[in-house]
Amino acid sequence: MHNSFFSEGAKYYLPGSPHLFCQEHNLSFSSQLNDAQDDLHWADYDVDCNIHFQYHIIQPLGTPKADGVIIVFHGLNEKKWDKYLPWAYGLATQTGKAVMLFPIAFHMSRAPERWSSRQEMYIIAQKRMNEFPDNSETSYVNAATSTRLDAFPQRLFWSGLQTYNDIVQLITDLKAGLLPTIAPTATVDLFGYSIGSFLSVILMMANPKGYFTNSKLFCFCGGMTIDRMFPISKYIMDGRAAITMQKTFAELLSTNFKNDDRLRHYQDSNLHFGEGWFKTMLRYNYYQKEREQRFLQLEKQIKALVLEKDEVTPPIEALNTLKGGYRNINIEVQIEDFPYPYTHMSPFALTTKNAPQVTEAFEKFVTSAVAFYLGKR
Repeated sequence: MHNSFFSEGAKYYLPGSPHLFCQEHNLSFSSQLNDAQDDLHWADYDVDCNIHFQYHIIQPLGTPKADGVIIVFHGLNEKKWDKYLPWAYGLATQTGKAVMLFPIAFHMSRAPERWSSRQEMYIIAQKRMNEFPDNSETSYVNAATSTRLDAFPQRLFWSGLQTYNDIVQLITDLKAGLLPTIAPTATVDLFGYSIGSFLSVILMMANPKGYFTNSKLFCFCGGMTIDRMFPISKYIMDGRAAITMQKTFAELLSTNFKNDDRLRHYQDSNLHFGEGWFKTMLRYNYYQKEREQRFLQLEKQIKALVLEKDEVTPPIEALNTLKGGYRNINIEVQIEDFPYPYTHMSPFALTTKNAPQVTEAFEKFVTSAVAFYLGKR
């Protein structure tokens, strides 16, 4: 089922908006248009498909109103849901819950089609290769994401905050009975893959409006702080973008966001308790005590499944973040090593060669998640 969505928070958060405004504190901010200039020549607020878009619901036939929902968040720089359809089907049929495939800002159908155009993005990629000879993993696939994050790394926060706000809006609609196939009393759980785990963890820590007080989060190939992810890949982002992003967030954290008034406002936990959790997931050694204290409170509500040969989100980093530096947090981190060639991007390879092993690995993954959601850990 396809549902239309209008992102009410876009005008308050996205660079280029003339209405950057904190409703809670009645504060206006400048548009940040100059900060976010890049070779794509498109202000974030002007990307209409990121504000009006569709999300998808998969639920078992014969259940007129689902009494539980699992919201699925995808990985960075993804444009199509194809990979997630078997995952959603497995979760929906085995839990009896509705599964929502909800796109993160500027991803999937929320990204302009030209960002996926081989012809147009090849030109952008070539320009990056020519301008930055030391760059690595440049490709037409990651050209748009690399260009945008290299020009203005804070986009990671603003698009994340827009999505955070979208989810609060979505659950508010659900509880008001506005989703015809889902009961207003339905439980809400989260599933995060890769960067989707990062967003999900922040939602769980923040617990806006108490919506996630009893929720469970299953992290797949994720769960670590951003600095312990290694996203340099032709499919995700190039080397320069990744390094610029890490450098910028290191500078912002070490100076308490003094050079970015708007970000400083939203990262002040005394002013924005929920949004302020974002800063605790940027670098492992910053706000470690606060982060680990919060994870102790959430230890029965989070589980992770990570893959031994995953080079983008290494299992040891999921252990470090979720179980804590002293391994005193009882969050389960299941480590698997599937008996066939797999990668972070393609954990369940669609090849006939290893079909039985892939099917078995996929079923193990779904069974692990389902048991967790149904309370049979």
